[in-house]
Amino acid sequence: MDLALLGVLGMLALWGLLGFFAWTAATVISRRPDMLMALPLCVLAGIGGGALVPALGRKDGLGLGLSLLAALLGGALAAILFLRLSRLS
Repeated sequence: MDLALLGVLGMLALWGLLGFFAWTAATVISRRPDMLMALPLCVLAGIGGGALVPALGRKDGLGLGLSLLAALLGGALAAILFLRLSRLS
């Protein structure tokens, strides 16, 4: 397997893990049992937020740090959005 492919898969896993951490924090803080439905949304939002930074052109060390922060914020925003929308219904 190509090392570049392993690097990309590793970054996707790391961004997804940061989205999972944001979901975990939101679940513990809100203590709502329906937050389980938001897990895939938060993981995908973490991957999307993290992938957005290199797609915009930052592919250096600063871009790595910004992508990790964006992945965490993406997962947190998805969790907050889910909480807001679930309270409306």
